[in-house]
Amino acid sequence: MRSRERFSPAGMLWLLAAVAALLALTTPGGARMQADSTAAPADSQRAASGDTADTAEVLPPGGEGDDAGEDEAEAEAQEAPARGPAAVPWKIGEYFQFSIDWNGLNGGSSLMQVQNYIRVDGRRCYRIVTKAESNSFVSKFYKVRDRAESAVDAESLYSRRFIKRLREGGYKKDVNVRFDQERHEAVYDNGKTLEVAPGVHDVLSAFYYIRTRPLPDGAVIVIPTHDNEKSYEMEVEVLKRERVDVPAGTFSCVVVEPKLKSEGIFKSKGSMKVWLTDDEKRMPILVRSKVPVGSISVRLTDYRLAFERRP
Repeated sequence: MRSRERFSPAGMLWLLAAVAALLALTTPGGARMQADSTAAPADSQRAASGDTADTAEVLPPGGEGDDAGEDEAEAEAQEAPARGPAAVPWKIGEYFQFSIDWNGLNGGSSLMQVQNYIRVDGRRCYRIVTKAESNSFVSKFYKVRDRAESAVDAESLYSRRFIKRLREGGYKKDVNVRFDQERHEAVYDNGKTLEVAPGVHDVLSAFYYIRTRPLPDGAVIVIPTHDNEKSYEMEVEVLKRERVDVPAGTFSCVVVEPKLKSEGIFKSKGSMKVWLTDDEKRMPILVRSKVPVGSISVRLTDYRLAFERRP
């Protein structure tokens, strides 16, 4: 067992990408049911470029390339045929920046971004990227550079591909899996093929999927999820509403408690609560978790809702 990699405070910086595994969609009335393919109406979506490179840069707010991204989005929108895309609360260029604190000490930062459109197996997908990095102080004794990417089908919002690259101290892991939603298979780049449930999600697509759903108090939901060559049903309870303060501002939020069954220090231990804005955006605002070696807070520090065209 790699206890240092799995239990080091810096290793917890993978938390943000794992937040997706902590969430699932919810239905009114507190009913418990399996995820379906119908997303609740929200804001309209924006088309963007068809870049398929796995190593495309994630753009920070106001960074280089904002104008180019929006211009390519408009061109793609004119060329792409109408296929009945799902209504979603995000737009291309949506960006969230977070600070990650362990027992009150800042350990690094993380981001989540809807980067552009890509095509996977002929299907138009949102390319969603997350990163987590230790800060300069923590990196001196335990450097973390984690990255995950999900291709989320623009119609069904299910996962079509998931890629992650973990670099945590001396621990390294790379995963590349394609989800054949028609055959109900997870196809790994190492040649392994595993059966999965219909409408399966990866740990990142699940988070974005829940943002499309209503979240009434008391609801409990189960969603089929696949990660690290294992399939499981992820369960989430919607707890309450409250206002919270974070560096990015003060927000009215819905509080969700997920049950994580993915790899890492949260496997069958600890507890976690996630705050999402209580509006049609469902922006991630705050994550708090108690773990065997202390507590973690992930707080929103900056965000934008779409690419911003410069004057």
